[in-house]
Amino acid sequence: MKLIAATLALFLAASVPLRAQDDSWDARLGAVSGDVTVVSADGSPDAAGEDGMPLEEGDRVVVGEGGSAEVALDGGSLITVREKSDFKIEKSAKGDTSFFLQFGSLLAKIQKLGNQRMRVRTPTAVAAVRGTEFGVDVDGDNTHVGVFDEGKVEVEGGAGGKPELLIANQETSVAKGAAPIHAIQLQRFAAHRALMRGHGRRLAAIRAKWKALPPEARRDLRKKLLERARENRRKLLDKRAALKQKAEEKRKQSAERGQQRRQENLRKMEERRNKARGGARRERR
Repeated sequence: MKLIAATLALFLAASVPLRAQDDSWDARLGAVSGDVTVVSADGSPDAAGEDGMPLEEGDRVVVGEGGSAEVALDGGSLITVREKSDFKIEKSAKGDTSFFLQFGSLLAKIQKLGNQRMRVRTPTAVAAVRGTEFGVDVDGDNTHVGVFDEGKVEVEGGAGGKPELLIANQETSVAKGAAPIHAIQLQRFAAHRALMRGHGRRLAAIRAKWKALPPEARRDLRKKLLERARENRRKLLDKRAALKQKAEEKRKQSAERGQQRRQENLRKMEERRNKARGGARRERR
């Protein structure tokens, strides 16, 4: 009996990390464009985002001007982080998922969650997602949330207060320290409807080629892609530094040539003045 109990204890201890992994989203970057940086939760050097890169709890995805980055969850949900945005995976557990959008905007198509809990936080609001097509936009001290053709999102102010439930084709706004305004028909997010439909097509393509990865394979792939991305980023930074240095050298050379020309012009002007003075003295004699 003691042997059985010991064996069972070892089995349970060994299975905890696997269950913990299974209970978390398999989050990976999808298509990326422009300047996309992954800021790792462990504090290691930043890396350029790359298609297929596994993301972990605490990672930030920072997108520069003109860029975009897809974050796929288990191949069944898709979040597109748009330009000039800072997006963080706060909690990756399926039972209690939390994302934080510091600034910028995102569009998302999330599978039905059942009893699972998912929230998108911003500096001024919290959006509780129930499986839906929605968008979040942080504009200064204001947060805007909209639901497209399906689903529900419950929005409340960061300071609490009465929440506002959004259904299809509705949006709301939340100012700092205030409760959400009453839901209205899509206005701010209406222009993104075509992008949302494209979102659905992208998600179908991701589903078609998605392959589940065991924890060890995810770690190995993440390590490989991060190392490669950091090396590529280092090379890019070195190239930029070399170009900057070259530009600085050209600027200095141009400045030196300009200074030499000015000195030469001053010398010639002085010679002409001296010549003119000499001629004037001869005439007086």
